[in-house]
Amino acid sequence: MVGKKITLLVFPGGNKNPKRYTLHRWLPWTIGFLVIGAIASLSTFSYVTYQKLQASQCNASDIKALRQKTVKQNLQIQAFADKIQIVEKEMTRLRQFDSKLRAMTGKTPLLQEGQEFGVGGSDREAETPQASLKTNTQDLVRQMHRDLDRLLAESSIQEQSQQEMGKVLEDTKSIMASTPDSWPLKGPLTSYFGYRSSPFGGRSSEFHRGLDISAPSGTTILAPADGIVVELDWDTGYGQILVVNHGYGVVSRYAHLSQAYVQAGQRVKRGEKIAAVGATGRVTGPHLHYEIIVNGIPVNPMRFLEAKNE
Repeated sequence: MVGKKITLLVFPGGNKNPKRYTLHRWLPWTIGFLVIGAIASLSTFSYVTYQKLQASQCNASDIKALRQKTVKQNLQIQAFADKIQIVEKEMTRLRQFDSKLRAMTGKTPLLQEGQEFGVGGSDREAETPQASLKTNTQDLVRQMHRDLDRLLAESSIQEQSQQEMGKVLEDTKSIMASTPDSWPLKGPLTSYFGYRSSPFGGRSSEFHRGLDISAPSGTTILAPADGIVVELDWDTGYGQILVVNHGYGVVSRYAHLSQAYVQAGQRVKRGEKIAAVGATGRVTGPHLHYEIIVNGIPVNPMRFLEAKNE
């Protein structure tokens, strides 16, 4: 096959005869392509290997960053769980305080025995950051949600209880402030509550509806409790009178006054000046006639004054 073969002469040197090699024309091209293919394959392999190495390094970096992020999130979750425990302890303290208040006021607890919300927390192993990392994050988050739901429900009950107890205490405070348990003035008692002989002579007895407290004319009379002035009037027997409504069915009356320092409809506070001692009406001398009326019935003022001193 003329033109399809190549003859190569190789001179080994010295006196040796040259050697002849006959090759097909396509063989060099084939070898060249093989060499080029080998170089290309090696280059491709090197590139792929490089990319895999880069990816491996990136994945390692990402994994490290992810681990760091997970550690940080777990620590944050654990810190939040610890705060929930603090709130639970505070709710326990509030429950105990609420129970004491209700026992003092005779009120039934909103949560009966056995109905109180449970108090829980993480186990002892979760008390350190290293141990907390062993905790299943999803389980911990679910437990936190349950704790929060329970705390929200209990806080609603506590709010209702506090509002109720606030009203009770406010009513109690109002009752105490409106109870006439202070002396309207200082002075000797010249007549007590109950039956007595008439101070104007004779053998007849009469029912005395209050206390007579002797004092010079003009002596200041103080309100024995909070209330509203409901009457300023004149009576033949009582002379100038003043009446204060303290609420809750309790009324106080002051008679034989020389003057009043307040007006009808005016609100007065305990210890406020309301009038002055006089000798108006049917009297034998200056003094204050002091009455306490409960639900329309005169009662002995000493019951209120002695109760304060007990």
